[in-house]
Amino acid sequence: MDKDMAWAAIQTAFRCGAELQSLLAELKQRCSADDYKKFAAGVAAAIDTVNVQLIDRALKAHPDLEDRIESDLKKAGRIT
Repeated sequence: MDKDMAWAAIQTAFRCGAELQSLLAELKQRCSADDYKKFAAGVAAAIDTVNVQLIDRALKAHPDLEDRIESDLKKAGRIT
């Protein structure tokens, strides 16, 4: 995997994580506590899976991208 493709995988993973966190907030507002707990566990598992399968693999191939992640988060509060 080249560095540009690794960065694209990281960007996608962060976008996916943001969408799932947004869903979690909406679920909390619109679902019963029991339903929310069930979905929250699924959302957490999905985020973890995306992180392991995309971010961890991309960083294994290009560990220097961790600095780019840190820099983006520090500057923009998100991955750009």
